[in-house]
Amino acid sequence: MNKNRLHRWAATAAAGLTLAGAAAAANLPAHNTAIAVRSGGVSVDEFADLNRQASNYSLKLILAAKRSGAYLADVDVVVRALPSRQVVLEHRSEGPLVLATLPPGRYEVVASYGQVLPGAPTTNTRIVTISPSGLAQMVMYFDTGDEVSANSPEEFSVR
Repeated sequence: MNKNRLHRWAATAAAGLTLAGAAAAANLPAHNTAIAVRSGGVSVDEFADLNRQASNYSLKLILAAKRSGAYLADVDVVVRALPSRQVVLEHRSEGPLVLATLPPGRYEVVASYGQVLPGAPTTNTRIVTISPSGLAQMVMYFDTGDEVSANSPEEFSVR
């Protein structure tokens, strides 16, 4: 390895250690490294399985259509620690249920979904407080224009 490449490698490694050290000093996980996240729930069985596991996480987020309650997937979720606004999680949901292990604190949760009615917001923002024990739960709705069908199976009813 020549001298210039060695210096660049050392500078890059030092910058990485500095960022990780700053995150640790702020008592925050480095971006996406210490936060476990799972999403899914497209089928009734998968949703029930993930829901049973929710007690192992500190945040439970459900993503749904505003009128019908239909579950949504492929929603981009960004979580920022407050007040620093440091991004601690970026995730594209694989289903309507997102579970994450956030450390105690206040967070801004931003969910973005592009398949909404013309003129409807594509982004939904909420503030959540994660306590040292327990599960914070929230539902984020998007106006997709979906309506409840009289032919929908009972297990998909929003009643």
